[in-house]
Amino acid sequence: MTTYERRRAPEPSRCIAAHPEDPTNCAGPRDAVIVLDSHGGKAAGCEHHAARLLASLDGARVEPGSIPGAAARAFQAADSIRPFCWFTNAVRTESSQLSRAEHRIARNHRH
Repeated sequence: MTTYERRRAPEPSRCIAAHPEDPTNCAGPRDAVIVLDSHGGKAAGCEHHAARLLASLDGARVEPGSIPGAAARAFQAADSIRPFCWFTNAVRTESSQLSRAEHRIARNHRH
């Protein structure tokens, strides 16, 4: 059992990658993608929650799970997702609070 799995009791209808405060449902198999954090922890997830988790963790990466191509799609989707995107009322003023795509755009406009 990974550190992420120990921190929360998984809901039977959601994948391990679903953050407890993220209200969204899984999309597809709950083991479509494996998300690895920078400390070696792993969490299996659907594409939807894997992308949201990947967007929220610095240094995270994805590996293939049970669905061919799902890891690549989750990686691509994570690029435009803001970290902890389920906090919809949060003011986003720091560059670390923007999606990777927004951060790239902002960085390119400064130069």
